[in-house]
Amino acid sequence: MCKEAKILLIISALFTFAVGLSGIFVNVFFWKQTSSFITIVLFNLVQYIATPFTFLLGGIIAKRKNGIWSLRLGLMMYVIAYAFILFSGNRGRLYINIVGLLLGFAAGFYWLAFNTLCFDFTCLDNRDTFYGFNGSCAGIAAAVAPITSAFLISKFNGSRGYHVVFFAALSLFVVLILISLMLKCKNYSGKLEFKKIFSKNCEEWSTIRKATFLWGFRDVIIGFIVNILIIETTKSELSLGKLTLIASLLTSSSYILVQKIIKPKRRRMAIFIGTMASFAAVWGIAYKVTYTTLFIYVVLDAIFLPFFLIQMSSSTFNVINRAHDEDKRIEYLINKDIAINSGRSISAVILIALLSIFKNISILKVYLIFIGLAPVIAGYFLSRLKHVLDGTCECKCKGK
Repeated sequence: MCKEAKILLIISALFTFAVGLSGIFVNVFFWKQTSSFITIVLFNLVQYIATPFTFLLGGIIAKRKNGIWSLRLGLMMYVIAYAFILFSGNRGRLYINIVGLLLGFAAGFYWLAFNTLCFDFTCLDNRDTFYGFNGSCAGIAAAVAPITSAFLISKFNGSRGYHVVFFAALSLFVVLILISLMLKCKNYSGKLEFKKIFSKNCEEWSTIRKATFLWGFRDVIIGFIVNILIIETTKSELSLGKLTLIASLLTSSSYILVQKIIKPKRRRMAIFIGTMASFAAVWGIAYKVTYTTLFIYVVLDAIFLPFFLIQMSSSTFNVINRAHDEDKRIEYLINKDIAINSGRSISAVILIALLSIFKNISILKVYLIFIGLAPVIAGYFLSRLKHVLDGTCECKCKGK
C-alpha cells in the first residue's frame, strides 16, 4: 500500500476511536434526558436525511478540488457538533434535532471523502487487504473507546462524565484535522455528472444499490435500539462499554480471519454465513430481552457480520473498476449513499409509526426480526454478482 493509504488507515482508526468514545453515548445521553424512543429515532432520522445532501455537496467540492477537502470539512463539522452539545449542557434535549443535523452534515462530508480516498489510494490487487487492515484497526479502536467512555461516565455524577467524554472526542477530531494535512492528492478538476448520481447506471451497480438499501434498512437502526435495550436492562453504562469491548475485539479478529481465509471462490459462502448468522442472533432478543440474549446477539453479530461487510465494500469499488468508470467514482459513491440512507430513513419512519400506533416498546421485538431479515435479502442480491466476487470477466455494461 502507498503512504497515503497508510495515513488513511491511521485516520480511520483514530476517527473510529473518537466516534466510539462519543457516538454510542450521544443516543444514551439524550435517552436519559427524554426517555422517549420516538425522540431518539427522530434524532437519528434527521441525520439520515441530512447526510445524502451533504454527500452531494461534498462531491461537488471534491470534484473541483479533491477528496481531502471534504474530509477536513467533515472533521470540522464533528468539532462543531460536539462543541454545540457541550455548550447546550443539560438542555441538550431542546436542541437535539440541531445536533442531529450537524452530525448528519459531518458524516456526509467525512464518508464521501473517506470512501473516495479509499478508492484513490487502493487498487483491485490490495483492496481486500486494505479493508481487512482497516476493519481490524478500527475494531481495536472501537473496542477500547466505549469501555473508556463508560469508565469515565461511571466515575462522575450526573451528566459531567458525558461532558468529559464529548470534550475528549472533540479534541480527537481537532487532532485528525491536523493529521489530514499530511495527505496529498491531485485535484480532480471536474464537475459532477448528475445522471450518474440519480440513475441505476449498469446492471451490476443496480444490484449493489439494492443490497446497500437493504443493509441500510438494518444498519444503525438496530445498533441504537440494542444499545438502549442494554442500558435499560443493566442500568449501567459500564455494562454497555464492556459488551461493546467484547464485540469490537471479536469483530477485529473476524476481519483478520476473513482476510486470511476467504478467497474469491469462497466469497459467496462468506456472504451466506455472515447474513444468516446475524439474522439468527436477533431471535434471542425477540424472544426475551435479558442480559444473556443481548450478550449472545452481540457476540454472534460481531463474529459473523464482517463475513458479509467486507464482500459488500470490496464489491462496490470492484463494480466501478469493471465498468471502467473510475473517473465517476464520486458520483457512484453519492448514488450509494442515497441508497443506504433511504433504507435507514424508511426504517426509522416505520419504527416511529409503530411506536406511535402501539405505544409500547415491546413492538421493538417484532421490528428487530423484521429488520434483521434485511441483510439476508441483501446477501442474496450481492451473491448474484458472481463475476464481481470471483474477480473474473469484464463488466456487462462496459461503456454504457
